[in-house]
This record gives sequence, C-alpha cells and structure tokens, in this order.
Amino acid sequence: METYTLPFAPPNLSTLQIAYFEDVTNAAAIKHRLVEAANTPGAAGEVARAAVDFAFIDADLLVSRAHLITALFAALLTSLPSVSGATLAAPPVPKTRTHNLHSEVLCALSPNNNISEAIRRFGVGKGTRRLIVAKYGGGEIGPEQVWRMIEDVVSGRLERLDRLDEVEVPWARIDKVYKVGEMNNLKMSGAEREAAKRAAIVNAVAVKHAM
Repeated sequence: METYTLPFAPPNLSTLQIAYFEDVTNAAAIKHRLVEAANTPGAAGEVARAAVDFAFIDADLLVSRAHLITALFAALLTSLPSVSGATLAAPPVPKTRTHNLHSEVLCALSPNNNISEAIRRFGVGKGTRRLIVAKYGGGEIGPEQVWRMIEDVVSGRLERLDRLDEVEVPWARIDKVYKVGEMNNLKMSGAEREAAKRAAIVNAVAVKHAM
C-alpha cells in the first residue's frame, strides 16, 4: 500500500492511501457489501458504510499509474471550495455529485457525466479480478489501521502500484470506453501507438472538469 501526503489539501483530506490487488477472489462479496451498506438505515448503516469507505476501482480500465493518480487528484481538486482552506471556519466538506468523494473518483475516470454508467463501468463488479482500493483522509486514521480495514474487505494478492504500467491492457475494451480506437490507424509502431493512447486518456481525465 502506498501513502501520499497532499500539502495542497485541507487537513481532513491531506492523506491519500492506495492499494492495488490482483487475483481478487471476492469481488461479488465486496459489491454485495457496498450495496448492503448503502441501504442499511440508522447507526448500523453508518458503521457498515464506514467499514467500506474507500474508492473501489476496476483496474482493468486503468491504462497506467498516471491514469489512476490523475483521476484521484482531479476528483479531490474539483470537489473542494475555490477558496483557501486557511480562510474557512472549519475543514471543508467536498461538494460532489455522487454520494461521497470516493465514488466521485469513478466519475473522474469516466469520459462522460453519466454517474450510473461511471459506477457500473469503473466500480467493482462481480467479475473484477484486479482492484484498486483508495482512501482520502487526514491523520486521524494511520496507514496501519487503513490497511487492516482493507484486509477485512478484500481477498487478493497485494501488488506494487507500478504494476499498472506493466500489465497487459485490454485495449479493445479501453478503445470502446474512451473512444480512442481511431488511433489504431496512426502510422507508428505498436508501442508508440499505445503510448499515444495512454497519454490521450490521461490528458482527457486531467482536463475533463477544467473547461
């Protein structure tokens, strides 16, 4: 698991922790747990939601480590008030279109603004085998506790995040989602073409909400 300190973020969101798993065996159970937590009322629901308060991302739709990090930063930056945190009376609450900042990451990854489609495409599904689990927070929960929480949810093999730059990308699926199939006609080597498509996708995520 990797831990990032975000000096540009307010204290309550200044830490970002990311774990990458391969050979996940309980994706269907994770999906069920998320749905059940969302639909459980009262104090029991609050406890259930806190236990799965992460961004769960199907890593098959990530073309690189930069793709993931760009989406995580974009979701945070576009959800914060456009004033200095030092001028706020209290730590700011992110303004999101979805339930919370973690699900907002899925929208940041999506090439369109359809929230339901973003969650269906980029969130954990029954067939997910490669999974990113990410959490924004402050210093109130240390990395050891976060890791214990993740271990309680995910059954899989933890890998280093750089593996995202090494695994084979399902380009047929990526081409369809991000509409980069036309780039297959570019007159360049296969490696150059894939690098160009990766750059185009990362750039699209970076500028999506900057227009």
